[in-house]
Amino acid sequence: MPIEPKIPSFKEIGLAAGIACLVAMAPATANQAAAQDASAAEEVDPIDPVAIAALDEMAAYLQTLVSFRVTSDATTEVVLEGGQKIQFGGTIDLAVHRPNAFKVVSAADTRTREMYYDGKAFTIYAPRLGYYASFDAPPTIGQTLDTARTKYDIEVPLADLFTWGTDQTVRSRVQEAMVILPEKIGDRTCIHYAFRQEMVDWQLWLEEGDKPLPCKIVITSKDDPSMPQYVSVLHWDLTTPVPAESLAFAPPAEAHRITMADVEAVVGEEQ
Repeated sequence: MPIEPKIPSFKEIGLAAGIACLVAMAPATANQAAAQDASAAEEVDPIDPVAIAALDEMAAYLQTLVSFRVTSDATTEVVLEGGQKIQFGGTIDLAVHRPNAFKVVSAADTRTREMYYDGKAFTIYAPRLGYYASFDAPPTIGQTLDTARTKYDIEVPLADLFTWGTDQTVRSRVQEAMVILPEKIGDRTCIHYAFRQEMVDWQLWLEEGDKPLPCKIVITSKDDPSMPQYVSVLHWDLTTPVPAESLAFAPPAEAHRITMADVEAVVGEEQ
């Protein structure tokens, strides 16, 4: 059952000693006291198993989707040297055909990027600048995302939607997890969950029902004292077909190919 929003208490201590004392002083009520103390111990557990189970259900469901489209309204906070937060808005359009094709268009006033994967190559394209670069890619989406991140320092927006349930270290990094409340996001009823890790707090809203799709994601960075946030509201289309061939990159005639090593230099030109 969802609980009212609150911070878990960690003040309950000495339960074992208390139970032993009650058994000695009042045998008739020892079982009742022990049950109450055990219940209190469960309440202070910082990880609610219901919240973790919701993650598992979402991950299992997302892995069943062969093709889909997602549109995200995203807001990113940037902290200036003086500590002032500045927000930037944008959209992310994602089209996927598993196991080996996707297209991501990330558009904002500051910059626009398009990313393509066709099972053989990953391409990043800056349409305003007219430059693109590619690398030979592994045969699956998950492997390609890992190569882009670890070898070329490229983070694909909404990459977690591909990898939920495949990264077994996510569970071990969660230090706190709680269920908040059902809430309305547009015309959807979504269950609100909150999680804590060492360097980030994150919140997740999952659509109520048999299709636990993410409705909203909020990520709060704790490595900056100002704790900037990233917010993404997601809109799903599971009915429109997404043929894999429609996601391949076709360079415009005026586009110029560069090496992947030059991508960071090009990024700086558009800021």
